[in-house]
Formats: sequence, structure tokens, C-alpha cells
Amino acid sequence: MIAAVLVGLGLTTAGGTPAQADTKGCTFYGNMSVGGYSVPAGSYCATIVGSGTYVTGVQGEFYAPNICNWDVTAEFFNNNWVWKTTYTSSRNYGCSYGSAWAPFIGVSRTISQLTGTSSGYMCSTLRVGGQRVTSVCNYIY
Repeated sequence: MIAAVLVGLGLTTAGGTPAQADTKGCTFYGNMSVGGYSVPAGSYCATIVGSGTYVTGVQGEFYAPNICNWDVTAEFFNNNWVWKTTYTSSRNYGCSYGSAWAPFIGVSRTISQLTGTSSGYMCSTLRVGGQRVTSVCNYIY
């Protein structure tokens, strides 16, 4: 199973979803300044694409009036939250308006290959100027 845990400006939610389906988690964030850029309030969603404990990839998307110089990450942790590996999308050096799909982050590994344990976490982070805006985390078991 894959469960979503949302992390963003003090908002944390958890829920369970069958692993056979894609799992999507979303979080909202407020206006802020990040990496020297003004970031308007919006939302960020991340979908783990895969089945069971096999992760094909991670797809991020955001909804905001305007975000510039952004990328997303997919970070994997073991079941004790020990970081193991990070995948990063290409960076969009321009600006995106309204909504945007991040480049698909291909993984093609089992959670055991990614974390060294039979379960673990994937956190996807929306970054502006290389610095964190918000994150969405999923527990894979």
C-alpha cells in the first residue's frame, strides 16, 4: 500500500490508498519569498506512479498565479526517515502561469532498491531558486 502524508507550512494529513493505483497527495502554501523570488500562494501535488512497492516515477504539478525558476525533487527515505537518494527534475528557468506539470521523474525501482528496506517514504518537493517551497510525502509499504 501507499499512504500519502502532506507536509506544508504546518499542515499534515495522512490517509491510505491501495498501492495498485497511482497515489496523489496535495498541499497548499501561502505567499512567501524563496531563493530571492516572490512566490504567490498556491498548491502543489505529487503523484507516485507505480504498483505495489514498484515505483515507475513521480509526477509533480502546481497551481499558482506565477512561479519562476522552479524544479521538483523525489527524495526517498527508509522506514526510519533516513535519507537514501534524491532524483531531481530539470529546472524551468522561465516562469509558469496558472498551472504546470513538472517533468516526469523516472525512477523504475522497487522501494527496497530505493531505500534498502521493505517500506519507506517518498517526498516530492517544489523548489524555487533551488530552495524548498513545500513538500508532499508518501509512505510506501
